[in-house]
Amino acid sequence: MTSSLNFGRTFAALSLVALATVGCSNRNSGDTATTQAPTTAAPAATDAPVATDAPVTTDAPTGPMFGTMASPCGPATDAGVPTFADGQNGGDTIKLGTANDHGYEGAPGTTLEMLDAAKAFAGWCNAQGGIRGLPIEIVDLDGKLFSVPPAMEQACSEVFAMAGGGWVFDDQMFPRFHECGMISFSGYAVSATASMANGKIQPIPNPANEKPAQWLNWAKATYPDAIKKVALLYGDFLTTKSVADQLAATMKAVGGFGEPSMMTYNPAGEANWTPFAQKLKTDGITYLSFVGTDSNLVLLYKAMREVGYVPEVVLNDANFYSSMMVAEGNAVADEGFLARTMYAPFEEADNFPGMASYLDMMATYNPEGRIAGLGLQATSALLMFVTAANSCLDNNNNVLERECVLAEGMKITSWTGGGLHSETNPSAKTAPKCGLIMGVKDGKWARVYPEVGSADDNGGGWHCDENGAVEIEGDFGDVTSGVDPTRSN
Repeated sequence: MTSSLNFGRTFAALSLVALATVGCSNRNSGDTATTQAPTTAAPAATDAPVATDAPVTTDAPTGPMFGTMASPCGPATDAGVPTFADGQNGGDTIKLGTANDHGYEGAPGTTLEMLDAAKAFAGWCNAQGGIRGLPIEIVDLDGKLFSVPPAMEQACSEVFAMAGGGWVFDDQMFPRFHECGMISFSGYAVSATASMANGKIQPIPNPANEKPAQWLNWAKATYPDAIKKVALLYGDFLTTKSVADQLAATMKAVGGFGEPSMMTYNPAGEANWTPFAQKLKTDGITYLSFVGTDSNLVLLYKAMREVGYVPEVVLNDANFYSSMMVAEGNAVADEGFLARTMYAPFEEADNFPGMASYLDMMATYNPEGRIAGLGLQATSALLMFVTAANSCLDNNNNVLERECVLAEGMKITSWTGGGLHSETNPSAKTAPKCGLIMGVKDGKWARVYPEVGSADDNGGGWHCDENGAVEIEGDFGDVTSGVDPTRSN
């Protein structure tokens, strides 16, 4: 029987997974509604460098594509099949470890969608020849939520690199990660320790001291009065409190938001959400953000409907862009609920080549796999790894070496994963400045902002804001154990 403490930790952990993803959306299948959407990937903001997803050419690519980028996979070149640096787990395949927590008995399948996407990616890439003739082999690095150290030990002994995954309690991977000279192209990072660590890179950076603000800037411009009475609800647990504190700090940095009322609830969930709904009504809260899981927010929504009060604005992070929020019978269906994302919407998949490529890849190479936002993040990270590996081979006599691959990845200043998401700068490890707002209309998710083709659409369906990322101040966790000053990257 799971103890109440562990249940609370499990809840907090699952909340953090979603919150750390930046652009997560959970789907059991790939919806392909015909909502109008752009046909090109997100361009750079006005002050950003040219995207480096694919070679610049005046001719249309003739080889395989992933969305808007030429596939980085293919057969061996004239140099032959690549070899590995001594002692770096090389062989007839390149073993890439995908971190996840699917084996935790308290919540089976946690982050399994990342492993599912990694397996599909390996099939897709290997069908083209792998990494210059070297097949990819995915190794399941199951941290089982509370067993990260042995999973990290497995990584050190078996894989060349970690790619496309993440552990909920990722601070537990240190210092072993550095001791064995591992590198990671992470799908996401949760803790401040991992997000600020060296030896790793993310396609969508999530630094602890800088956060996306485009969505809050939109709220400020659209609802200037409503944002003056703010409530943040979060599970009463150290890690979820840190997330809520970072959100409050982001609001403060943006300005115009009232001092948030910080309301805690049982991290295992509440048997009765009516007192929370009543307090929102009594306090006259007009802007609500919820830190937690979509299942608990659905219950709060039902309570708010029962007391006859829903704040004017309910705008939440990307994990709430989920099918549960619009499932039949859920109270949120017609409330105009809002969530941010920086991924191509599933509802607009027909018109986003990157999303179409992801869905086709899953259908072809892992048809039983889960389709979800975490899978998109895994895919983007794996595409980045192979791109960096190719550059390393070009510059290192056809030899794969960890620091060489990471160094090439660190040169990528603009990335969209072939149009899977809005533009990021992995090299600078800065928070993204572009995104869009999704909302519930008539029981379905639909784009709210920016309207495609409007002045607010900077191209590709995203709104990019020069002030779309802000530095925040506060104590959000220790970062020192994730940094090894002896490493070059």
